[in-house]
Amino acid sequence: MTTYEEIKQEIKQELSNGEELAAIQERAYELVDNYVPVYNNRVIEEWTVMPSDYDNRGSAELGHNCEELSIINLMSADLYLYYQDLVSLVLSDLEQELESVE
Repeated sequence: MTTYEEIKQEIKQELSNGEELAAIQERAYELVDNYVPVYNNRVIEEWTVMPSDYDNRGSAELGHNCEELSIINLMSADLYLYYQDLVSLVLSDLEQELESVE
């Protein structure tokens, strides 16, 4: 499972390569998409260790019809919300760090 620190380091690397924080924030959804695993075994593995606050939230918050989705799709939706919140937190923290340096 990708951690807060790993995401922070990845974004810091992009910043050191000259990318603007605003540009990274605009494409945050791409980062989130990259963190959600593709393979079923990884989805299950990461879903079991993510915070339980995200259990069964994906379909409700993302507007999926539960009857049409497999359990893996539901787990992936939960993971998407988890990573979305984690990326948002990292970006917010980095924004505050950068503002305090200026």
